[in-house]
Amino acid sequence: MRILFLTLPLLAAVSCGSKDEHADEYVKLVKTAKAVAETPFVDEFFPGVIEEAEQTNLAFRVAGPIRKIHVKEGDKVKKGQLIAELDPRDYEVQKSAIEAQVRQLQSEYERIAELNARGSVSPNDYEKMRAGKERAEASLKNAVDQLNDTKLYAPFAGYIAKVAFKDGELVNRGVPIATLIDVASLKVEVNTPPSLFIHRDKIVSISCTQDQLPGETFPLTMRSFNQKANHNGLYTLYLDHAPSENSKLAPGMNVLVKVRLAVADSSIVRIPANAVFERNGESYVWTLQDSRVVSRKVETGARLKDGYLAVIKGLKPGDEVVTGGLHLLSENEKVRIAAPASKTNIGNLL
Repeated sequence: MRILFLTLPLLAAVSCGSKDEHADEYVKLVKTAKAVAETPFVDEFFPGVIEEAEQTNLAFRVAGPIRKIHVKEGDKVKKGQLIAELDPRDYEVQKSAIEAQVRQLQSEYERIAELNARGSVSPNDYEKMRAGKERAEASLKNAVDQLNDTKLYAPFAGYIAKVAFKDGELVNRGVPIATLIDVASLKVEVNTPPSLFIHRDKIVSISCTQDQLPGETFPLTMRSFNQKANHNGLYTLYLDHAPSENSKLAPGMNVLVKVRLAVADSSIVRIPANAVFERNGESYVWTLQDSRVVSRKVETGARLKDGYLAVIKGLKPGDEVVTGGLHLLSENEKVRIAAPASKTNIGNLL
């Protein structure tokens, strides 16, 4: 019996020694990914108000009583559509009187011109007659223009925002009778600090949101920057918005404008989120150095799309990190990198 007890520990020792020797030869297979430079963005926000691209006060170029206003507030009008007209009676009478005068002068001019050709009239008399005829013709053209100006047309397509007169009221020339706005495109003006003006070449995108339209974002395009600061030391940024057919934005709405800037000199990188593990309340990754894993403390930022995480500090572009089995590894442990999966190596088994 004593021999048996001695034999069993010996066998156990031999067996354990064989297992440990096999364990030393085992190298873990790991998947890795490289840190990629991430162009970070800084978002700045400014309040703004949606405005129509163009607004025009429509007015007659002549005076008179209004015969008919053909639109009302809120109407959509086409370019060239009749907006209003004056009573043309006085201008028709004026035109007829001048037409009669022109006909008379034309007849007299033809007679004087014939006499001038024969040398029977002095050149001075002929020139006076010709000048008188031309003045009358100019007066007739003016009378025709004034008669045409008794009708007021839309200079562009848009909406009638305001009508200031009623049918039958007397209006003087140049007094606005209606306001026409163009909403085919909209604009926003925001006042920005000098820092944004200086780095305007780094603007990546501009958009806006409206409190009453949650979840919706509207793209804006930069038209120009005012090259001179206003009395508050701010630079005005002029923006345009091309509304869709069913756009809910309208002039007068308050919006929050977001200007996104690229920070080109930052060292932020992105790595798969599953490459980061926690130790004592701090974030770490396993990096590869000479086929061995070494832990490295990192400072993480925002989660990015597609399962990536921003790393603000601790890594540089090109660093290789382990992306799986992080808690099974130990410091300076030797590992082997798994080959990328392919159609002929499904599951990285080869």
